[in-house]
Amino acid sequence: MATTISFDDLTNPAINLPVHDYPSQAFVHLDQSIQQAMGGRITNIERGNGTLTRWVLQWQHLSVADFAILKTFFYTTVTGASTTVTYTDEASATHTVKYLGGIERAQLIDYDSYRVDITLAEV
Repeated sequence: MATTISFDDLTNPAINLPVHDYPSQAFVHLDQSIQQAMGGRITNIERGNGTLTRWVLQWQHLSVADFAILKTFFYTTVTGASTTVTYTDEASATHTVKYLGGIERAQLIDYDSYRVDITLAEV
């Protein structure tokens, strides 16, 4: 098992970060919208014919330096969800993903570490 995970946008050097604290099990669901109409009737609208795969990567104590690298990579280098990136997980499997968010909710928990979780979606 690897000790780091990496992100690569194929035009800049990859960044390597410590493996997150919880397993990065992907959750898969249909792209659909479920709504309840007046009177209790349920409507279901399928927006796509495939499934969405997402990961939530959580770090409980990510160093300030690693947090800065992560933030710069997703905010500046790949400009959020506008560019796909390659995510290599702790089992060395490679996935093409887009960043969906999370860095903006990071919390400085010690003078030298952040608690952060980011959400990725496979494309």
